[in-house]
Amino acid sequence: LQYHRTFGYFISVSKAKSLDVPDHWIRRQTLTNEERFITPELKEREGKIFQLKARVSQREYELFCNLRLLIGNEAKKIRHAAKAISEIDALAGLAELAATNSYIKPVIVSPQNKMKNRELSIVGGRHPVVEQLLVEKSFTPNDIHLGNMTDLIILSGPNASGKSCYLRQIGLLQILAQIGSWIPAESATIGIADQIFTRVGAVDDLAAGQSTFMVEMIETAFILNQATDQSLVLLDEIGRGTSTFDGLSIAWSVSEFLASKIKSRSIFATHYHELNQISEYLNNVENFQVLVAHKNNTLTFLHKVAKGGSIKSYGIEAARLAGVPIEVINNASKVLNRLESNHSKSHSQKAEFPK
Repeated sequence: LQYHRTFGYFISVSKAKSLDVPDHWIRRQTLTNEERFITPELKEREGKIFQLKARVSQREYELFCNLRLLIGNEAKKIRHAAKAISEIDALAGLAELAATNSYIKPVIVSPQNKMKNRELSIVGGRHPVVEQLLVEKSFTPNDIHLGNMTDLIILSGPNASGKSCYLRQIGLLQILAQIGSWIPAESATIGIADQIFTRVGAVDDLAAGQSTFMVEMIETAFILNQATDQSLVLLDEIGRGTSTFDGLSIAWSVSEFLASKIKSRSIFATHYHELNQISEYLNNVENFQVLVAHKNNTLTFLHKVAKGGSIKSYGIEAARLAGVPIEVINNASKVLNRLESNHSKSHSQKAEFPK
């Protein structure tokens, strides 16, 4: 006895036995290896089964409608309970994270405190995600002091030294503090940011006809038009996608605008060492660098942020670490020496930029 969704219930009989079936069986279908039959009694039973299935479906729908009505009448209470449970879940998650990873309670400065409401001071801050991924070594903590005497930090250092990680770390700690979480640090005093702006990474939008550099400029323009003195602005390598002097000029002007016009709390990570000169004539600008140890053409990244501007990018050494062929590395070193020699001859004095 079998069932087919088109034919319903039927009796399947092999070819060898099909000649022995009772006379009142009705042949319904002939296949290669079998014959299919039905009987009046079988069709009657099939009709009852289908009626029961229909009644079951109808009853299920009636019960569903009743349940839906009951839930609808209590929807306000259910939403309230769901919201409370979700808040408890989020807070419990943050609490567990803080308890198991040595987080501390930051001091949140009230916006009404005009003397300190722009302060962003973190001692021994750590990246909450990256530190979880490190297995063989511990995360190197770093400090940040913004919004008091310093509004803009020019952060220089080689590739892969940790500049972008530092920028993201500051943004994440600000967000964690403002949502009510403890943060991975030794101590922290944090003023509320009205907005957090970031320009990190290289992204294009070719479908819209926008190159990487154009997307970078559009995002930069948005930041410069929207940021306030209460904002936190994190910029990574503005001006990379054009010529050296074009990019340097844009980076320089953006830095000046942030420090002198907007006066937002800002960090500008860059390879343009010339930007270190801005601190010479703007008192609210500080130079910081990510420290590295360079010995015998070998770079050791210390991942430590310290005062002072870096004077080298160590791009060739980074390429060596990445596995670029030694012939290319050696030739790049020769080209670099030649370019630096020509540059020093044509610029015997330090370059002067508009102040």
